[in-house]
Amino acid sequence: MSAALAGERGAFDKLVERYQRRAVAVALRLLGNRDDAFEAAQEGFLRAYQALGQLAEPGRFAPWLMRIMANTALNFRRRRSREVRISLDQSVAEEAGEGVSSPVERVAGREPTAQQELAGKELAAALQQAIEKLPENLRAPLVLFAIEKLPQKEIAAALDCSVETVKWSVFEARRRLRGQLRDYF
Repeated sequence: MSAALAGERGAFDKLVERYQRRAVAVALRLLGNRDDAFEAAQEGFLRAYQALGQLAEPGRFAPWLMRIMANTALNFRRRRSREVRISLDQSVAEEAGEGVSSPVERVAGREPTAQQELAGKELAAALQQAIEKLPENLRAPLVLFAIEKLPQKEIAAALDCSVETVKWSVFEARRRLRGQLRDYF
């Protein structure tokens, strides 16, 4: 971190390698589209690099970066809110009729039945749609806590709010999701 703060570009590249998966995962959960998530994460890393000198506590790089990623993804979502987009990979997979199981699962003989596969796809789509319907002030804390498994204290720092606000937001988001998905359970 100190090398990156000193301006060594290679040091920041190592930070990107270390946090890339986590950053893309946060963006994916907030955007719901893999291609958009990669684009938002790239933009987020660029913003982080440009703002590196503003990082007050170098030991808190991860929460700081996740805040930038969440904000970048939410801004990206606002910009793209009127566009209808579909991933090329997603459309190809759907046309090919590929299921939710991985090639390893298929080889091991653990491919789900057609009914299980359809139910899983339906539930996953309903869950993603329900998450997308949440207001941004509930969606980001839920994604960071329940999916990314970040501690509430780090989420509070990343979103610039109190731990109590994070707790309430996660509770309220889960309550709303249960209401939206009650037909599945």
